[in-house]
Amino acid sequence: MYKLIDGKKLAQEVLAQVQKEIIELSIEPQLAVILVGEDPASHLYVKLKRKACETAGIVFHLYSIDESESEQKILDTVAFLNKDADIDAILIQLPLPKKFDQQHVIDAMDYRKDVDGFHQKNLQSFLAGKKQHILPGLSLAIWTLIASTGAKNYLRKKTLIIGKSDVFTQPTRKIFADKGMDEPVIVHPDDPRLTEITQTADILVTAIGKPNSLTAPMIKEGAVIIDVGISSVDGQTVGDVDFKNVAPKTSYITPVPGGVGPMTVAMLLYNTLQLAKERKRVRV
Repeated sequence: MYKLIDGKKLAQEVLAQVQKEIIELSIEPQLAVILVGEDPASHLYVKLKRKACETAGIVFHLYSIDESESEQKILDTVAFLNKDADIDAILIQLPLPKKFDQQHVIDAMDYRKDVDGFHQKNLQSFLAGKKQHILPGLSLAIWTLIASTGAKNYLRKKTLIIGKSDVFTQPTRKIFADKGMDEPVIVHPDDPRLTEITQTADILVTAIGKPNSLTAPMIKEGAVIIDVGISSVDGQTVGDVDFKNVAPKTSYITPVPGGVGPMTVAMLLYNTLQLAKERKRVRV
């Protein structure tokens, strides 16, 4: 019988610790989020991030930009936030609409305020093994979910990461390796050998963004599945995995919603606090 990895419960534990530390240090971290366009999933995530910030005691600033605007409008907003002394952390809600150069916008941020760790300078530094004030939040969230299942479920196991972006796959592989896991295989969702590869994975992390991309015949019996994908189908939020048919084959699996999403939000707040402490030179 499979077990659900309860991202909500784990996230609440992280948020409680963030809230406790903010109170003890008597600081007021401030996070600015830039939201471009009307993607329903992006709006849902931003709503959850705002609510979590309000609970934890982090000041939340939202800058909404219409998709019809030019990229310069986004860059101007980023430049404004870079200079704002009150803002400790900046988040560009991803993905941006396809008309915009996503990495160019990310790299326009002051790397010291990059709460996701996606700025090229931060990524290169992390991948080179240099000491970091924060770790990439999404990758850290995924690791925390896997670790919650117990070491016997992730040590010396064959791990697979399915993703399109190096910004996601490379930091995730690095964190896994740093935590003692065997180095994962990375595969693009369009790889013609995808089914052949997934059938051998003990741990499978999927970030395709297409509902029901992973079906039961693609999954190894007893696998641990981390579903990062998020899509909207008939008003319902779903992941990459055909949950109903895949879950019975697994040992552990994250639900969508309620798995990776809450943990990613929690790690965002954790990273915001770390950046605020660094900028305010708080001694702990």
